[in-house]
Amino acid sequence: MGNMFRKALNWISLVGWFGVAIQTGLLFHATQTASATLLKIVLLLEVICASETAQIAAGILRGDFKLSFVVHYTRFMMLFVTIPHAAVNETVVNLILLAWSLTEVGRFPMVLFPESKLLKTVRYGVPLITFPMGAGTEAYAAYLVLLKTDNMFLKGLLGVIILTNIVGGVLWYPGMIKKVILSLDNKKKRT
Repeated sequence: MGNMFRKALNWISLVGWFGVAIQTGLLFHATQTASATLLKIVLLLEVICASETAQIAAGILRGDFKLSFVVHYTRFMMLFVTIPHAAVNETVVNLILLAWSLTEVGRFPMVLFPESKLLKTVRYGVPLITFPMGAGTEAYAAYLVLLKTDNMFLKGLLGVIILTNIVGGVLWYPGMIKKVILSLDNKKKRT
């Protein structure tokens, strides 16, 4: 994938996720749930984001392959299994979409301008809020659907999300805080 094409996808993703964040915020205000069109846009944006996992595996991009795989596995399960399920209400759906969109709006500026120390700090700082919100609501949505399904395979897939988001979240969060602190320390040393 060419560098110009990747940069164009990054701009499309930033603008798209920003639009999702605004639309989701408006949905909260109107106490409505996401439309089919908004969910299709989210799916398209998620496909773009998930393509980074394959690029990491191929050595084209730097990144944590395991973390990327888990994040995008969870998001696809949310999009195809939990979000459309009747057991998951609009507040949970909107919280999930808001967490994803704000995370990506905080991430893509750093991807586009990697030399910016401020954008790097923002990229690491935003998930301190969006990660607990997203991981918590994803786990809750998975739990709600797990209670309603008789399919043992699906129960297992949902159980993995619940465990990963809760146990993994507790284990990953201190490292996330450390990245923000290191980023802030680097900014102080340069001034």
